[in-house]
Amino acid sequence: MIGLRSTLAGFWVICVALLLPVSAHASAKVALVIGNGSYQAMSSLVNPANDANLMTNKLAALGFEVIRVIDGDRRDFYDALTQFGRKAQGAEVALVFYAGHGVQVNGRNWLLPVDAQIQASTDLPGQAVKADDLLEIMEASGAKLKLVFLDACRNNPLPRSLSRGTSNGLARLEANAAGMMIAFATSPGDVALDGTGRNSPFTEALATWIDTPDLEIRHLMGRVRESVYRDTGKAQLPWLNEALIGEFYFGGRSSETSATSTSNTASPSPTAPTGGTAGTGPTLSLQQSRHQPVPRYAGNLCRSATSGQGNWQVCASSVLDPQHGNRYGPLNLLDGNPSTAWVEGVGGNGAGESILIAFDRPRLLSGFDVVNGYAKNRDIYSKNARLQTARITLSDGSTQTISLPDSMRSSRFAFGSPVEASWIEIEIGSVYPGTRYTDTAVSEFAPVFAD
Repeated sequence: MIGLRSTLAGFWVICVALLLPVSAHASAKVALVIGNGSYQAMSSLVNPANDANLMTNKLAALGFEVIRVIDGDRRDFYDALTQFGRKAQGAEVALVFYAGHGVQVNGRNWLLPVDAQIQASTDLPGQAVKADDLLEIMEASGAKLKLVFLDACRNNPLPRSLSRGTSNGLARLEANAAGMMIAFATSPGDVALDGTGRNSPFTEALATWIDTPDLEIRHLMGRVRESVYRDTGKAQLPWLNEALIGEFYFGGRSSETSATSTSNTASPSPTAPTGGTAGTGPTLSLQQSRHQPVPRYAGNLCRSATSGQGNWQVCASSVLDPQHGNRYGPLNLLDGNPSTAWVEGVGGNGAGESILIAFDRPRLLSGFDVVNGYAKNRDIYSKNARLQTARITLSDGSTQTISLPDSMRSSRFAFGSPVEASWIEIEIGSVYPGTRYTDTAVSEFAPVFAD
């Protein structure tokens, strides 16, 4: 079935969670994570989507409200900046992470949306986002801690006609506001690596150390710098400019009580699913009236669905390009037909790719049904990859990693008690490999309501 793959790289979402000495009425921690890789008029990047998904999960687990953008065009970019700026007002921590193409022209840094069409330097103000604008939003927000991570120092993708004004990497940015830190994947003027694995060297190191207990942020970035420098054969050295006040801990301090924990994630214990085939189902705590915003997906990868249960929005982080007349979009998950499937559209086996169903109102969710793989027939099922483990996230912040049977039968995963939720998201973890293709497929993913 699935031969040629889409080169969709997705977007790189960055979120960083910190433990702060906060009061009972402290403002939220908010992060804007952008991963741009699937460029329309310049070279694509493989890892920004993977990097963004990895960091989004890390930050969400550490209690951040994350605004995520994957392969954002100009409108997506500016809409997300506006939303982030409003939520960052008076926040304890405001964080921006960007992975994708960034360029330095005449000493000024620009971040490139996936639809940017740059033929001359005069195109930049209308086609790209000035990095200084991020700093201005952070400063204007009044957030106590302001963090910026830029994994955007790849090779310059602009045409040769712009070579006179361009330079390698990004120009130095100054952390000129109290409580601000700016981290580059490499030194100003140098080029960072996109990486040969699933993640860039910078993001992989950041994700490795971010949730380490008792590791103060300056020491954490020192560990990141050391890891990247070693793992790239001394070819890449991350750079930091900070004006931090006090000490801050991403992974918490062992001396802190649970009242100051940064993580809003529940710690559910597994229970057996009811019905279907054997598997593991999560038990999630009920946290009514506390719903995180719907995660942002690229607009062209979301579809509306109407049923007797209501009006829903179904989104995917990527979709395989149509082949042989077959389409693999997210609506296939809800059509009740196991002969159709959603198939992820990135390189490798799709680990980190996700699908989401958002409801038109909060609902009491008792569980969900899954038909694993491309269940059209036994041959197609075995040729394509299937879910082995997956991470379930609900709008109340509850998360659970589940194990799925390698079976074409429908499996039901039941919560210990109904959970009020406005959306549910499932992310690919490990997979059962296909005998011919690496594409990972899911035929059905349907919520089960208790109301």
